[in-house]
Amino acid sequence: MAKAKIILEEGGVIGFPTETVYGLAARIDIPSAIEKIFTTKERPFFDPLIVHVASIEQAKKVTAFWGPATQALADAFWPGPLTMVLPRDPSVNAMITSGLESVGIRMPNHPLALELLQQVGVPLAAPSANKFGRTSPTSASHVRVEFRNENVFVVDGGDCEIGIESTVLLVRHFADKVVLSILRRGHILKSDLEQVLQNKGLTYEFVEQIDRRESPGHMKHHYMPSVPLIMCLDPQRSPESVLAEVNGKMKDLPDEIESIRIIKPEGGIHSYEVLKLSADPLLATRELYGHLRESASHGKDCILFYREAHQQGERWESLFDRLNKAASLII
Repeated sequence: MAKAKIILEEGGVIGFPTETVYGLAARIDIPSAIEKIFTTKERPFFDPLIVHVASIEQAKKVTAFWGPATQALADAFWPGPLTMVLPRDPSVNAMITSGLESVGIRMPNHPLALELLQQVGVPLAAPSANKFGRTSPTSASHVRVEFRNENVFVVDGGDCEIGIESTVLLVRHFADKVVLSILRRGHILKSDLEQVLQNKGLTYEFVEQIDRRESPGHMKHHYMPSVPLIMCLDPQRSPESVLAEVNGKMKDLPDEIESIRIIKPEGGIHSYEVLKLSADPLLATRELYGHLRESASHGKDCILFYREAHQQGERWESLFDRLNKAASLII
């Protein structure tokens, strides 16, 4: 922890654990350190960063407005996997928010993350600790492998408990109601949010059609493993027929979509590994990124995932948000 604090104070970046995924962190008050997050991740500057805080008091300093719904949700879900997108305080560096007038804020629920934030005394900007568009890390070893060339120092907090990124919620207060939009699905569900707001007697409205640029991970493709992931919606279909269709369609895919390189094996796809996840959606979510990384390391041409009939309902939606974006093709 002492070494991590020194690196941060000197304007460096570190890998640190949260309950969702590992983050690549820098102090929000050192512009060169914020820039180093983007260059280390090879992340475009149009993709905003989340600000991590140790307390509600810290959070209030980085937002221009903290309303009753914000307070109610923070009381219910912080520390925890909820990022709230709120009006940006002018003191927040525009690089963090990609020039937007909003900022995403969360308080992580991991003892080492909270201890580090308290010791540093300044909020930390932190996206997931992986190269842009690739599979997120859920262990310290994932971060070390991802940034072996950059020699990023990592605080090892063990395996992440949840395994996917936080729910990102846009919160807008008006005189008569609160308007909410889920910009990224996560462990905290819409029904969880509604229950809190209803219990507090707050008038609210969820709006689905909004500009998702205010959230990280909003691009069509994200979380992609180092070999193509193919999702098959028919669990009865043979792998051979799937691969035949994939090879017919793969050559028509663009080389790059929204700054994310699409991996296309030169000789076509001939071998595969089937991705298996637990039947329990919470366990499956925890396994996802680790299993994707492991499967990609086995030397096969692609990873094949069959969507099963039982994988339906609100609790599965966050998992399939990641799988849909990680997939090169869905057939």
